[in-house]
Amino acid sequence: MDSGRLKDDEDAIRSALTQLKSATGIPVTMFAGVLPDGRLQIHSWVGLRTPALQNLIIDTGCGVGGRVMSTRRPVGVSDYSRANVISHEYDDAVLDEGLFSIVAVPVIVGREIRGVLYVGVHSPVRLGDKVIEEVTMTARVLEQEFAVNAAFRRNDMGRLNPMKQGRMMNGAEWEQIRSAHGKLRMVVNRLDDGELRQELEEVCDQMVTPVRVKQTTKLSARELDVLACVALGHTNVEAAQEMGIGPETVKSYLRSVMRKLGAHTRYEAVNAARRIGALP
Repeated sequence: MDSGRLKDDEDAIRSALTQLKSATGIPVTMFAGVLPDGRLQIHSWVGLRTPALQNLIIDTGCGVGGRVMSTRRPVGVSDYSRANVISHEYDDAVLDEGLFSIVAVPVIVGREIRGVLYVGVHSPVRLGDKVIEEVTMTARVLEQEFAVNAAFRRNDMGRLNPMKQGRMMNGAEWEQIRSAHGKLRMVVNRLDDGELRQELEEVCDQMVTPVRVKQTTKLSARELDVLACVALGHTNVEAAQEMGIGPETVKSYLRSVMRKLGAHTRYEAVNAARRIGALP
């Protein structure tokens, strides 16, 4: 793996782990990358208490991560030592660290598994659907980051025209753009001046212009406002307060958005909107 890819992708991974821990309150987040021989290695982490899992190499089909690799699907266990859906080759390392519940999600780019994203807790707490959705959403964001990084490297855009292209944003900087977009849409929603509102909505559109040309599904301004709220982590009640409408109306907009985008959860809807360029 070349140094450019390592640096770009490591920045994205570190940002994702930190943000995931902050968003969920889960104490441990980890990323295991795929080695040339097809095995996994945990090479990035936040919140580990011991070195037991640091740089651990995992065989396909073994443990939580290995099962994710073999099934290409998320895997969660609420009591690791007693879980019967996984094999137990790595019990010593997991128990030395003291992890009890673990959720792991594959990160797939172009049908190739690039790694596995983990969260874990040291106490007997069951990780609910919201945590699983957050981990899945973060994995999808990482997939997009990896894909963008790979595209830049393939085109060698920075080398061909470094003055024009500038430095590629890392994951934290891109997340700041996303946050600014969501907050700007909330400001626009509170404006009474129609002309000013239209101008600011055009600014919002410009933040996603590079990929918006790919958009085929049309979302209304109100639907985009709701999605922007969801992307900021707001609940339906909080979104309703921001937009000056009722929670049931927010739910109605969300149902419409999910139907249009073929999404099953609010977080899938945010990711689908990003893929078509409706959100940054």
